[in-house]
Amino acid sequence: MNVKRIIVNLCRLIIAVTFIFAGYVKAIDPLGTQYKIQDYLTALNLRSYIPDWVTLGTSVGLSAVEFTLGILMLFAIRRRLTSRLIAVLMSVMTLITVWLVAADPVKDCGCFGEIIVLTNTESLIKNIGLLICAITVAVWPLRMVRFISQSNQWIIINYTIIFILMSAGYSLYKLPQFDFRPYRIGVNIKAGMKIPPGAPKPKFETTFLMRKNGVEKVFTLADYPDSTWQFVDSKTVQTEAGYVPPIHDFAIERLSDGQDITNEVLSDSGYTFLLIAPHLEQADDSNFGAIDQVYEYAQEEHIPFYCLTASTQKAITKWEDITGAEYPFCTADETTLKTIIRSNPGLVLLKNGTIIRKWSHNDLPKSDELNAPLQQLDIGKIPTDSVPSKILRILLWFALPLFLLTVADRMWAWTRWLKQKEDSNKIYQRLKRKKKMRKKIVAGNWKMNLNLQEGVALAKELNAALTAEKPNCGVIICTPFIHLASVADVLNQDVIGLGAENCADKEKGAFTGEVSAEMVKSTGAQYVILGHSERRQYYNDTPETLKEKVLLALKNDLKVIFCIGETLEEREANKQNEVCKAELEGSVFNLSAEEFKNIIIAYEPIWAIGTGKTATADQAEEIHAFVRSVIAEKYGKEVAEETTILYGGSCKASNAPELFSKPDIDGGLIGGASLKAADFKGIIDAWKK
Repeated sequence: MNVKRIIVNLCRLIIAVTFIFAGYVKAIDPLGTQYKIQDYLTALNLRSYIPDWVTLGTSVGLSAVEFTLGILMLFAIRRRLTSRLIAVLMSVMTLITVWLVAADPVKDCGCFGEIIVLTNTESLIKNIGLLICAITVAVWPLRMVRFISQSNQWIIINYTIIFILMSAGYSLYKLPQFDFRPYRIGVNIKAGMKIPPGAPKPKFETTFLMRKNGVEKVFTLADYPDSTWQFVDSKTVQTEAGYVPPIHDFAIERLSDGQDITNEVLSDSGYTFLLIAPHLEQADDSNFGAIDQVYEYAQEEHIPFYCLTASTQKAITKWEDITGAEYPFCTADETTLKTIIRSNPGLVLLKNGTIIRKWSHNDLPKSDELNAPLQQLDIGKIPTDSVPSKILRILLWFALPLFLLTVADRMWAWTRWLKQKEDSNKIYQRLKRKKKMRKKIVAGNWKMNLNLQEGVALAKELNAALTAEKPNCGVIICTPFIHLASVADVLNQDVIGLGAENCADKEKGAFTGEVSAEMVKSTGAQYVILGHSERRQYYNDTPETLKEKVLLALKNDLKVIFCIGETLEEREANKQNEVCKAELEGSVFNLSAEEFKNIIIAYEPIWAIGTGKTATADQAEEIHAFVRSVIAEKYGKEVAEETTILYGGSCKASNAPELFSKPDIDGGLIGGASLKAADFKGIIDAWKK
């Protein structure tokens, strides 16, 4: 591995870990991220113009984007697109932190939620480093080592998006799964407010502006002048911050009399319920009945119950009118209340100043849980659910499935590598060909060409030539509907099989112009082409209609030549595997293994049909091998090995030998070259070379 590859992959891992961590900590605290977004809007004087649902949606969306991009980067999924998106995102984030450093509108950018708090300068340094990494990866995205193959990447993408959105939804409905704020469960609020002995204290400096004889001069306490100087002004500034305790803004004032009851609440040796509602005018009132039940329980058990809010008297009165609340109200700092619990309203249980439990308004204790004194109930005790156990659950639900998928995918890739090595061995290929039992076929698709007389004449010419010189493969001609009965009369179907180019997706009825599978069978035909790209493109054959056509064809004992293939745009986007797999899954993978044995697959790169362009033999073999592997995943290796897969796309006598030499190409579906007996026979004879 060269130095450039090492650097790119190191940068890729740094970005991935940072984005996954940042996205996850935002997702499990979407309200906290919303508050930070609102801080930015306030600094820009835009807060009043943006509704809360927009900021909340932005919070969830931002966390999902960061987390998903981190996972995509980790697994090197959509390498070009992912690396470019991250580079653009980091450019924007870096510009924002430049503004933060210059204007200082907020003290913390909120990059890592409440877990890691960075100053604006630290955030800028971090973003510059990530931007350098992002640009490095964006310049050389293909040097990232893939951990999982392209065919399985969709699993990781969808699983990641579902996981992160469910994590955010759970945290919104209940409470954040991890709480890193000063008011987490188990914390004693009074202890969190104490300043330890010897802790550095804030320092201040006072300066004095003095005047004498018309001259003004600034003095400090150290050089304060004599009385001949006249005082003008003074200024005091903080020179050193000193120690700030984790909890420094907790204060409760009773609304009824304006009395501070902070110490009373925190010193109570029993239990206390605190209903936290930063803004009652925005609080969810759908569960006020459950709140009232807890309040009634508190009264019965003589447990103090207070509602803490930063709302005005008008908002409190409105809340009382809506909910019938009878509990006492107290005022507290808005930011403090938002920090205590991420729910509006939310319920907190204290005992002797220690936070015992927290509940979202969606998850309040039920009446059957409040059937005894709190000291006898589980909800009256600190939960035993530890942070390590929560982390283990997350790993089991998200990380472990991805790890197992990666291991399985790498093992599958290893077996494919071994298979390719085997296939590159000429001796092994000869032995393998001898062991193969699947049928080799060259099928002609006349499309909308030749009138009845011309079609019958061509059929007779082919019949005579192939009867005289037996082919080394199966031969099929698929003709327009009007030819079928007449051509059937002149063909020796032991030598040349006969097929139709399409059939209806209805069994019978008032469907003017359609031809049913039963009608096709009655002409003497044995095969039918379904899913041809021209039928999909010009006549809107969908996966569902094709599924019906396939079922009706098999019901009438017709073998199906089922076409799959990608457009030029899809090939250039490297989506050919996804397209082919989706077309199989959409129309034929509903069949049983026994029914599937009547299916012949025709891979037709749409960009090579009638254009003169041909997929190289290696390109064709690669997609044929992939299709066979997909069939093996669905029906098992035995069925896959028995399935005939044809190549269709400007196949001619000149390139047929090279194409047919590939182990997974079992013949061709021939278009224009099947309209002349000599050209068609030249392709058939490729099996003799």
